[in-house]
Amino acid sequence: MNNNMTNMTSIVENVPEGDKQILKSVAPLVIVLVLFIITGKFAITQITNVRNQISLAKKSQSVLSEKLKTLRSSAQISADGSGVALIALPKSNPSLQVISQLKMLASSNLALIEGLRSNVTESSTDEILHVTTSFSLVGPKDAIIAFVKGVDTIAPITFVEKMELVEDAGLSSATITTRTYFASLPKTIPTVTQPITDLTLSEKDLLTQLSKLSQSAIDTPAPSSGSGTNANPFGL
Repeated sequence: MNNNMTNMTSIVENVPEGDKQILKSVAPLVIVLVLFIITGKFAITQITNVRNQISLAKKSQSVLSEKLKTLRSSAQISADGSGVALIALPKSNPSLQVISQLKMLASSNLALIEGLRSNVTESSTDEILHVTTSFSLVGPKDAIIAFVKGVDTIAPITFVEKMELVEDAGLSSATITTRTYFASLPKTIPTVTQPITDLTLSEKDLLTQLSKLSQSAIDTPAPSSGSGTNANPFGL
C-alpha cells in the first residue's frame, strides 16, 4: 500500500504545473455537476411520484363523480326496489308471512287449509336458504287448482314443490308442500372508490314484476340495531 501511495504521489508531482492549475480550477465545477446530477435524479423521482398521486386522485374523483351521478339518477328506483326485493326475498325466516299468505289465498278460493307446518333448511353458510311449508287443502277441484296457481303470485317468492290430489264425490283434498327462499343481507358493500353501474333494463323489469306480488299482512321484520349492524359496511 505504501508503494501505491508513493506511486500516486510521484504521478501528481510529475504533472506539469499548468495542468495542475487547470485541475484546480475544473475540480469545483466537476463536484457541482455531480451534485446537480444526484439532486436532479432525486427531484425527478419525487416529481414522478407526485404526478402519479395526482393522477390517482383525479381518477378517484372521476369515479366518485360518476358514482354520485348514478346514485342521484336512480335513488328513487333503488329505494323502492330495495323494499320490493326484501319483501320478495326476506333476510330472515319468513314462515309467519308464508303461512299468513297461504291462509289468505285459501280463503279467497273458498278452500279449507289445515295442518300447516314449516321446516327450515340448516346451513352454516350465507347462501340462499329456504323454508318448506306442508299442509292439507280441502275444497272443490277448481278451487284447489286456483290456489296452486295463486301461490306464484304471493310474496315472499314461493312455489309448489309437490302436491298429491285425491278426488272423492266432487270434493277434493290435496297434500301440498311449498318452498320459500330467503337470504341474509351482504356484510359489505362496494368501497367508496369502486365504480357502480345503474340497474339494467332486465333488472328494472324484474323489480316491476316483484312489485306486483301480493304482500303479506304481516310486516317483514325491520333490520335490527345495535350488535346486528355492520360497523364497517364499506369493508375499509
